[in-house]
Amino acid sequence: MLAAVCRAPGGVRRLPAAAPLLVFRRALGPSGGWWLRDPVEDVVPVRTSCRVTRAEASGSTARLELTGPGGSEGLAVDHVPAATGYRLDIDALAFLTPTLRRRIVCAPGSKAPQLTSTFETSVPGLYVAGSLAAPMFGPMMRFVAGTEYAAARVARDAARWVVAPWVWTGPQKMRGAEQWEDCQRDGKYQ
Repeated sequence: MLAAVCRAPGGVRRLPAAAPLLVFRRALGPSGGWWLRDPVEDVVPVRTSCRVTRAEASGSTARLELTGPGGSEGLAVDHVPAATGYRLDIDALAFLTPTLRRRIVCAPGSKAPQLTSTFETSVPGLYVAGSLAAPMFGPMMRFVAGTEYAAARVARDAARWVVAPWVWTGPQKMRGAEQWEDCQRDGKYQ
């Protein structure tokens, strides 16, 4: 199944409503490289499904209180790598105005945008690719390998938003974009 969803991201989008999100959540989940296992496993203590409920610096030591499935635990450490994960959320894109973000329709069960087959959001002319496209197009969108698929479709569709800078009206004549309507009216541009 993984090979199929990676080879055909457009097919993932055409699955019944809840299926693309299920594929997104289950296929190619968080994972370190295979080569990381030996240097870490049984060498570095790893705690998963824990929440840091308190942290304070004490000299060169960090004192943490963790709460997890087994209860609370105090820890004194010299380094704290916190793998906090990443949740897809269109509202995290602070460079989009709040008004614009509210106009973006999200995929059912997600805070990622609902996208057309060309990666366009519900806001005409606003396209989204990369991780935010993964709930609609599958896990391949999380990786560089997915950019070829997305870029081709976005570029082809976005071309409709480009206004031609000039219009060819016959041999030896070229008119500027400001005369576009004149050319259409005169029948010189079809």
